[in-house]
Amino acid sequence: MKKLLLLSAMAFFTVSMATAQCIPDPLYTSSGVYPDSATGFSAGCVSVPYSQLITNVVPADTLVEIIPGIPSIVTLDSVVITNVTGLPPGFSYVCYDGGNVTSPVDQCAFEGGTIGCVLISGTAAPGDEGSYNLVISLDAYVGGIASAQAINDITYYSIVITTTCAGVGVSEVSNSKFNLYPNPASESFTLEGLAGLDVSEVAIMNAAGKVISAQSDITSESIDMNVSNLEGGVYFVRITFGSSVEVVRFIKE
Repeated sequence: MKKLLLLSAMAFFTVSMATAQCIPDPLYTSSGVYPDSATGFSAGCVSVPYSQLITNVVPADTLVEIIPGIPSIVTLDSVVITNVTGLPPGFSYVCYDGGNVTSPVDQCAFEGGTIGCVLISGTAAPGDEGSYNLVISLDAYVGGIASAQAINDITYYSIVITTTCAGVGVSEVSNSKFNLYPNPASESFTLEGLAGLDVSEVAIMNAAGKVISAQSDITSESIDMNVSNLEGGVYFVRITFGSSVEVVRFIKE
C-alpha cells in the first residue's frame, strides 16, 4: 500500500519541492497539527523573505469505520499532503519527516508514530498585498488498506501580506538579536550572536527569496560569509535556530 501512496505523492511533489529543509518544533508531542487554528500563521511583509513552520505529530493508530457504524482502532500507515492551494504568488513549501521508514523523508508523506514538518516560504512582491486563505488537502492511509480512508482539508490557515514589517515576525538588523558587520559589505561580513543557539543553517537570500549560499550545522559564536561574488543590492540573511527563524537585511556594495 505504501508504494501506491508514494507514487501518488511523488507525482505531485516533484513540482513543489524547494531547496530548504524544515525541522519539527520539539515543543509539540501530542497528536495534531501546529500552530493550531487559534494561533494561525505569522503575517508577511512585501519584499521581506517569509518563513512559516508547521509541525505535524502523527499518531500511531486511529479510529475508523471499516464497517459502517462500528468504529475500530487501526494502525495509521501515513498521512499525505496531496495539495496546498491559496499561497501568495511565488510562495512554495517543503516537507520533511526524518522518522519515516518506507516513505521518502521529503515528499510530504508522514508515517504513523512520527513527527514531521512543512515549511512555507517565499517573498511577496509589491502588489501582492492582501489576505491569502490556504487549503491543505490530506489523505490518510491505514494499515492493510490500499485506498485512503480519510480525505480532509485544513482550511483555517491564512497568510496576510502587508506593506509594513511591523509585527511580521522577522527582524531587520536594527532590532535583531544578531549583529552583522560591516553593513554595507563589499567582500565579506561577520554574523555574531550565534552562541548558545542550535543553529541549523545560515543562508543568504536575494530579494526574491532565492537562497544563494548557506552554511549548515553551525556551532561557533560567529561566522564569516563571503559576498564578493554578489551584485550590489539588498540581500537577506536567514538564521534558522531551533524552531525559530530570523532574517537580517544587509546591503552589498
